Amino acid sequence: MAKYKALIIAGGALFALARSAAAADLLPPPPALEPPPVVDFGGWYLRGDVGLAMNANTPSLAISPNPLAGLPAGSTNDFYNPTISDSGFFDFGFGYQFNSWFHADVTEELRGGGSFQALEVVDDTTTPQQYADFYRANLWSSITMLNGYVDLGNWSGITPYVGGGVGFAYNKLFGFTDTGTAYGPGTAGLIVPVGGYFDDAGKWNFAWSLMAGLSFDVTQNLKLDLGYRYLDYGKYTTGTSHCLAATTAGFTCGGGNYTIYSKNELASNDFRIGLRWMIGENTPAPVAPLVRKY
Repeated sequence: MAKYKALIIAGGALFALARSAAAADLLPPPPALEPPPVVDFGGWYLRGDVGLAMNANTPSLAISPNPLAGLPAGSTNDFYNPTISDSGFFDFGFGYQFNSWFHADVTEELRGGGSFQALEVVDDTTTPQQYADFYRANLWSSITMLNGYVDLGNWSGITPYVGGGVGFAYNKLFGFTDTGTAYGPGTAGLIVPVGGYFDDAGKWNFAWSLMAGLSFDVTQNLKLDLGYRYLDYGKYTTGTSHCLAATTAGFTCGGGNYTIYSKNELASNDFRIGLRWMIGENTPAPVAPLVRKY
């Protein structure tokens, strides 16, 4: 009897174990593991950009001292078709990504290849006499900016942003030449060529900008920026004038010791493309192991 009793107890235990396993199979499956969230990178980055600057302001010019001094009343002095050509630029700098919606950087920019030209005419219709000077020069700028950007969310790896910056610019005119003509009674009715040059000169200015663009996630650490910027970067001036040719009236390129300067600001519409390299790696947040309890 003891033998059969042991078998009955063992069978009951196996039956209970099977029922327990079947009941466990009826439990709902554990929740699916979600992909680990990516932590917003907070840290330093390097950047570099190249772009095209399109002049946004027609130059307004003046000359000092006044070339009309000593001429009859009614004489005029005007600048015609003053222009500054488009130019290229590049910049480099470093910055910090504070969180998912704000980053800031400091950039040093060099722009050159822009050319300046204008025609100045001094006219006295009472005599009559007229002096015309055609100016050409090159314009170069060095610009240091502190920039801030508001990131407007990440959409499938694309981040739109807006921003602004403040800083200072050094604008330099160089290779400034003057070619022209003089006509008047003192020249016996002849048109006489005159000319000269102006010393190179630079001017420090306050600069400011407004920006908008798109940032593309190329890799975890590399971003491609496409952006637009409106930049106001101050004024410019020539050095002192020097005359190389004299007319029979003694007029030489408007006379020596003149300077030409801008009355309004340099401004440009800038289109640029650049790269930002995040220094370090984005590290996903640690995920605690899922423990299933019954």
